[in-house]
Amino acid sequence: MIARWILLSLLPVVAGISLTQSRRLSAIIGMGLFSLVLAAVYLLMHAPDVAITEATIGAALVTAIYVLAIRRTGRLTVVADEVPGLIAREGDRVAGLEYEILKGFAQQIGLDLSIQFVPLRRVRWLVAHHEADLGAGGMIHCGDAEGTLSSTPMHLATGLFAFSGTGMQQETEPAREAPDYEGYFSELLAHDKQGTLSAAVTSLDLARVLSLGRVGAALQDLARVDGEYGYAFLISRRRTTLQRDYAAYLTQLRASGRLDEMIERHFT
Repeated sequence: MIARWILLSLLPVVAGISLTQSRRLSAIIGMGLFSLVLAAVYLLMHAPDVAITEATIGAALVTAIYVLAIRRTGRLTVVADEVPGLIAREGDRVAGLEYEILKGFAQQIGLDLSIQFVPLRRVRWLVAHHEADLGAGGMIHCGDAEGTLSSTPMHLATGLFAFSGTGMQQETEPAREAPDYEGYFSELLAHDKQGTLSAAVTSLDLARVLSLGRVGAALQDLARVDGEYGYAFLISRRRTTLQRDYAAYLTQLRASGRLDEMIERHFT
């Protein structure tokens, strides 16, 4: 009798905790626990058949279905080109300004952050084909670009550079999607050693120029492209809700002064 009343009193508590969880997975686990407690109540009320049904369907089957359903939607999936200072692996962890922004944003909207490093051109393809939520790694703001891709508001100003003779100083439109090259950022060092860097790269942004310069790459023929540019995250034009949520989060970061603190920490 006492055990039954204890379990009955636990039901609204467990339900309340489940409904107030910001993460979907935590809420689903809580509702599964609710079903288990309810099954125990049925058992104590001498209804073992109902208890077994509640445990197998409510706690096991329904919980499993929900977990499978949110396996993708419960994550903020980001694909990125690895750029030191912005987003890069440091040992067994990921660090950089963009990683810190993304981590905070994922926490804000109650999702788990999942980052996959891929070649630069693959970043754009995956976002355009809805295989990832955001593209990171020194992407240039293109808020008025046409097509399936757009970008979030810029979080950091930058500059673009092209090798002398490429014509990039006059052609401002191709610079919108700069930087542009095959493979990973780390492979640019191999091109530098082979003397093919200027042939492999359409243009470079400031973060990549600084990173290559620190390791002694030959960048003497680089010239700055006219115009004002900024780093942003790539996003599909269809993801209007995610775009709005991120814009609100970035505005909050700027207003609180935290964005300036992040920039100073990673680039000074």
